[in-house]
Amino acid sequence: MLKKIFAILLVLILFAPVSSFAASKKKVGYVNLTYETDDNFVIKSKLYYPKQKAKVYPVVVFLHSIGYSGEYWNTLVKDFVDAGCAALVIDLRGHGQSVYDSDFRIRSWRYYSDKQFAVYPKDVTDILKYLASNYKDISTTKYAVVGADIGANTAVLVSEKMVNKPKALVLMSPTSNFKGLYIPISMTNLGNIPIMSIASNRDNYSKKEANELKKFAQSEYNLKIYPQGGMGMLMLKANPSMSKDIVNWVMPKLK
Repeated sequence: MLKKIFAILLVLILFAPVSSFAASKKKVGYVNLTYETDDNFVIKSKLYYPKQKAKVYPVVVFLHSIGYSGEYWNTLVKDFVDAGCAALVIDLRGHGQSVYDSDFRIRSWRYYSDKQFAVYPKDVTDILKYLASNYKDISTTKYAVVGADIGANTAVLVSEKMVNKPKALVLMSPTSNFKGLYIPISMTNLGNIPIMSIASNRDNYSKKEANELKKFAQSEYNLKIYPQGGMGMLMLKANPSMSKDIVNWVMPKLK
């Protein structure tokens, strides 16, 4: 009898309908978020909370490099959380835990066309709008976006679309055009958003592109070249000071 009851419960759990957004209760310092897009893709993310109690938390949004996931942000997420910020870590569609559609079919980024990458900014803006409506302890105005290569280009396009603009952008290895995500014109529409642009001295292409994008910025454009590492978030592991440098630059802008 117990086996039959267990089997029924298991079926109910596995085949229960999925809502557009679902969130687990806060535990171990974070909330799991599941978002089903208009085209029936399931995107996973985590919302980390600092130990410090606050009525409303500033938040940093993390958009990872192509081919990686939110798990690869090294110590940067922890450093922001330790500084008192919430952290929204998104696995972009086709990456990490965000590889399934609602019918449980795998859809990896490796087989995407530029048309499929073009929906990244909408995915992110939809999640941010959901947070604004459902998480009243997360600030809708005191936020920053950190992105690496495709995540960097996505961050610019997201910032252009948002009514409440971020207080700061950190762009690791941004390029004029990454998988069809073209950003020079969008950068001219960002207004007075300060930008920290980062490239590796060993990545000549990204270094050249990051310097070229400076002419489109309408406000502070702080270009930092680190000696080690490759493209995107890989620089974090190769340059130990980089995480603290980013936190120290962003935090005053969130106050």
